[in-house]
Amino acid sequence: MVASLEKLRGSRLICYFTSDRQGQDTQIGDDVQPFFAQHLGSIGKVPTLDLMIYSRGGNTLTGFALSNAMREFADQVNVLVPFRAHSCATLIALSANSIVAGPFAQLSPIDPSITSPHGPSIKMGGEKKFLPVSVEDVANYFELARTEAGLKDEQIAAVFGYLCERVNPLALGTVYRAREQIGMLATKLLSLHMKDEAKVGKVVKVLTRELLSHDYFIGRREGKDLGLPIVEATDPEAALMWQIYEDVAYELNLSEPWNWEKESQGNLPKKVSVARGVLESSGLKHVFSSTYEVKRVQGPGGPGGGGKKGETLQVTGLEDYWKKV
Repeated sequence: MVASLEKLRGSRLICYFTSDRQGQDTQIGDDVQPFFAQHLGSIGKVPTLDLMIYSRGGNTLTGFALSNAMREFADQVNVLVPFRAHSCATLIALSANSIVAGPFAQLSPIDPSITSPHGPSIKMGGEKKFLPVSVEDVANYFELARTEAGLKDEQIAAVFGYLCERVNPLALGTVYRAREQIGMLATKLLSLHMKDEAKVGKVVKVLTRELLSHDYFIGRREGKDLGLPIVEATDPEAALMWQIYEDVAYELNLSEPWNWEKESQGNLPKKVSVARGVLESSGLKHVFSSTYEVKRVQGPGGPGGGGKKGETLQVTGLEDYWKKV
């Protein structure tokens, strides 16, 4: 299918998918960069490079790095979106000369959530788990105080103090820095192909501040209205894009939630592996997988349950790795 879409569009194509399978969701991460470089090196310098992406998001600096790397290998870069390209994937799409969107394409706001050792936490099974702090939630907390509660500027200091009693000020500083950074990254990527500074500023403001919810989805019609360089995929393009999505969705088993009991049938202990990402171009393919050791133990254990009375599943993560297949 990759070769067929390349022939149809007269370009070279890289496909990058991260799993959003329930229980095994995976983000765009820094570890993909050397493998992405292999695909770019294998393709070489070309007039037009397409990136098809499916992801719920991830590390924004990695997205920025991948976007700039593609520009080193092609004069024209396009991002193909058959379905979900959220958060960091939307950031990557901002770098493209055109966003080729299928009828089910979804972009999203790019306001990040920050997980920090200075942030709020809860205890789960004796383990301390840090909770993400949404950049927009912090900003809207102050907007609520001003707009809805009608507090004056001199009263906002007390509101800030109240927040600092519950969220470490260092975590709040990280949130502010992240908000400024994502705006800077988006501006730089849009400016690679969009020379109207006012238009760039408008798009960045909408995507980072005005859509209110990180879960808001932007279809291709609304994306055009926002000023994004969206091109509707032709029917043959959309069909091939969707077929590639379906093939990878089947490979990653995206439609079936991960169930530890089901995956652990048979003799225990044993190792269980699951594919969580795909990076593919013509003649080269890498799959990102995780391997776990699963066994039954007495008393409290890992994320599973069931089995004999007094026993539970204990799941130990062994390795996460990209592998050429």
